[in-house]
Amino acid sequence: MTDVGQIAQTVTPTLSYKPGWSFKIAGPLGRFLCIYATTPDSGHPERTRITQHQFEVPDAIDTHQGFVRWVFDCLLLCERHEAGEFLAVDGFRPFFPHHQNEGSPYELVERWEA
Repeated sequence: MTDVGQIAQTVTPTLSYKPGWSFKIAGPLGRFLCIYATTPDSGHPERTRITQHQFEVPDAIDTHQGFVRWVFDCLLLCERHEAGEFLAVDGFRPFFPHHQNEGSPYELVERWEA
């Protein structure tokens, strides 16, 4: 296991965030951080859903503190995605994010009506 892989495996089980959010290291060589968020479904708020956000751990991380800082940055990307899911103006979601093969789910998308 690489040094960054060892750091990720050591630190990830100690992480916590909001209720309904959890962390796991997965993928080849333990190189991916998976962040699971249990939230209301933006299309059907009466239901909940689990969203998986997945990030490849960068090779440049060489300390526990560096890993935690990187996780924090990943959480900010997750929250930006979730904000885009839920912010509505008179029922219209101008920042509804990409999904599946549309593009990066963390890119800021503007979908203003014409």
